[in-house]
Amino acid sequence: MKRNHAIGMIGLALVAGAVFGVSQLAAGEQDKKRTSEEITKSLEARYGKAKTAFELTTEDGREVYAGTVENQTGTYRVQADALTGQVTHITLLSAKPRPQPASAETAPQTAEEGGSRPASPAPTSEIAKSGISLDRAREIALQQVAGTFDGIEVEQKDGMAVYEVEVVTAENREVKVAVDPLTGQVLSIMWED
Repeated sequence: MKRNHAIGMIGLALVAGAVFGVSQLAAGEQDKKRTSEEITKSLEARYGKAKTAFELTTEDGREVYAGTVENQTGTYRVQADALTGQVTHITLLSAKPRPQPASAETAPQTAEEGGSRPASPAPTSEIAKSGISLDRAREIALQQVAGTFDGIEVEQKDGMAVYEVEVVTAENREVKVAVDPLTGQVLSIMWED
């Protein structure tokens, strides 16, 4: 009887050890840092051709890969978490020229351009007529950042109108996604702490 009990205990210990070993192996895989090549391949598939190599650096106490990509709308600085590969920050460095609407050629010049009309931001209704709607900007932001839509505003950044979409993630982090109202291009993603 004691012998059967001892064999049962040994079997139980072996099973527990195997489960522990597999869980440690799985945890080690999750903590494995991604390579520069893996990050580059992932980001090129989503954002465009890498213009510079993605190099490992530290920001806010965590390791990230940082580099630049280029696509048909411009050049962007991109940062991605070294463990998860999740993009943590995108900033537009330089935009490629976009075609001007036909009405811009006949519009009176602003005071800054030598005309008499004062410079003013485009009203939301004018943006929607020549670009994307607020609803489309919300959809674009939610495609970039998983979470719940929290609001949208039309802001002025560097003299141009920008849709600033606020998203709250499952981890309750607030994210602001700046979307070009004419093209729908994501200009930046800012993760609030």
